[in-house]
Amino acid sequence: MGKLTSNTKLAFRMILAGLLTALRIRIIRRKIMFYALAGTMLAVYLGFTLLDGFLVKHPLIFAIYWFYCATLVVFMLILAVYDLAAVKDELNIRAKQELRDTLKDIEETVRAGNRGSEDNEVAKKSK
Repeated sequence: MGKLTSNTKLAFRMILAGLLTALRIRIIRRKIMFYALAGTMLAVYLGFTLLDGFLVKHPLIFAIYWFYCATLVVFMLILAVYDLAAVKDELNIRAKQELRDTLKDIEETVRAGNRGSEDNEVAKKSK
């Protein structure tokens, strides 16, 4: 029994690690957001049209169904905020890298300009 529990915990941790790793990749994160949005829209549409009569007759199922829909909406909001933060971090990293590259180019230009002026002074002194 203990072995089954530890294997279940290990499987859960592996699945969670895989999902968290997948969320770090922008394309996969956006696909998850798309399918979650499509599922949310479909669930809400079905709740208002096809399942409306059934849900009205069964209050417990009605509450569970709309709680599920609300959970999907909250999941979408969390994914959107996470995506916003991840994109902001990516842009900050890219901006810092571009700043470093620009400063390196400026430094190389200044060094090349100093070498050029030193070469001119040496040429003037030798004349």
